[in-house]
Amino acid sequence: MAPSGPDTADFVCDAADWTDSPGPCVDRNKEKNSCLTWSLGLVFQFYQLSNTQQDNISQKEEMLGNLSLQLQSLQVQNRKLAETLQHVAEKLCRELHNKSEGHKCSPCPEKWKWHGDKCYQFYKESKSWQGCEYFCIAENSTMLRINTQEVLEFAMPQSYSQFFYSYWTGLSRNGSGKAWLWIDGSPYSFQLFEIIIDVNSLRNRDCVTILNGKAFSKDCRELRRCACERMAGRVEPERLK
Repeated sequence: MAPSGPDTADFVCDAADWTDSPGPCVDRNKEKNSCLTWSLGLVFQFYQLSNTQQDNISQKEEMLGNLSLQLQSLQVQNRKLAETLQHVAEKLCRELHNKSEGHKCSPCPEKWKWHGDKCYQFYKESKSWQGCEYFCIAENSTMLRINTQEVLEFAMPQSYSQFFYSYWTGLSRNGSGKAWLWIDGSPYSFQLFEIIIDVNSLRNRDCVTILNGKAFSKDCRELRRCACERMAGRVEPERLK
């Protein structure tokens, strides 16, 4: 029996000169192994490249997260600084306003009185209670509300008049015996001030005026002066100069 040798299928021979001598032959197994090694090398390089890119992405995501936290921290600091600046500007503006009423830093419209966080105007125009309500709305405001001790101490001195010119407030009721309510629906506090009511009057007295530091119930159709209020604007630091 002839000795066994490599399978001829594993070799490829050059048949250009087949009749004289066998041509060079190529070992297919070596060729397959070479291709496999090359493929594995590519896979390994791709794996390394993929890991490197993933590491870069993770690092960038971490950097982005840190930058985002820094930005949030800076925004908080900026907001606090702005609040502090606004507080200082408002305090300084009040001092300037007290020395010279109507200073340009005032957050109120011209000729309006600044008190607390609101602006007030006591007009000379005389109208019915409802007429004053519409008048104040046209001025981007509402009728006067005296719902705190601070506002009471500010508003009542404005009502002193030697000619008995009283001002409508935003306080009224829907008929005798009903609850007194402010224009925004909030209840009247009898602890702040007393409403003087003429119980002998035959007319309905369901709207409240202020005169010489006192409050009176009057016929809503009577002509009285209008008192309006609105929220104060923002004090602009650049107007303190």
